[in-house]
Amino acid sequence: PILPSAMPHRAPPITEKDFRAVVHILADLASMDGSSTDKRNHLMGEISALIGADSWIWGAAPLTEPGNSPAYLFQNSGGLTDTRLASLLKAIEHPDSGAITARLASEMIAAGNHITRLRQDLIDDDGFSSSAAHPLWREADIGPILFSVRPVFGRGASISGFCRTANAPLFTTREARIVHVVLTEVAVPDGPTDDLPKLPPRCRVVLNELIHGRSRKEIATDLGLSIHTVNDYMKQIFRHFQVHSQIDLITRLRFGDGHDRA
Repeated sequence: PILPSAMPHRAPPITEKDFRAVVHILADLASMDGSSTDKRNHLMGEISALIGADSWIWGAAPLTEPGNSPAYLFQNSGGLTDTRLASLLKAIEHPDSGAITARLASEMIAAGNHITRLRQDLIDDDGFSSSAAHPLWREADIGPILFSVRPVFGRGASISGFCRTANAPLFTTREARIVHVVLTEVAVPDGPTDDLPKLPPRCRVVLNELIHGRSRKEIATDLGLSIHTVNDYMKQIFRHFQVHSQIDLITRLRFGDGHDRA
């Protein structure tokens, strides 16, 4: 695997205990029955426990024009309450956060391969704390973040994020190395996201809440919107993806529209 170039060459090595834990995770996953969603949830939960992450989120980002902030569809998460997840989705869509993740995407494209980065590799503590997006990250009770992204050739990228609560210690280069090694050795299918950049940012936040099973009333409360406004966004989303219900939307985004099948 290509190790993160931002890590010092003498980063703390993976210990024998770490190695045994990694092998255990990979062996468990290889023998596990269930859907790709089940396997992804299990994998991310095991990695989080190993590195001491409070929560995690997995998603995909389609190809975008150079210079544009990435658009993400987050289909799986763990360790987050509904309130924290709603705040996190707003934080991610903030333009200042987009500038951070755009750098992440640029480094992945430059490497042409899977990369793993600590938040402090992308923006220093002062820059992060003074960012206009920082209050939203605090609202979500998220401080340290560890990103791992890999290209899905011809389509975009798969992105995994591991988080700790706002006042927790930063992730270390050793923990980033563990994440990188595990995620480089597995491949769980990614959902289709090609049309995502065409949706306005506010619609993407509603979309991410919908696929996590949130009701219209809950979304309205989370985002401080009226039910009428949420209904308008939902109509736009359903029309965009050519579906008629929340269940149809989730199925479409997890399994595609069937056009990729012979």
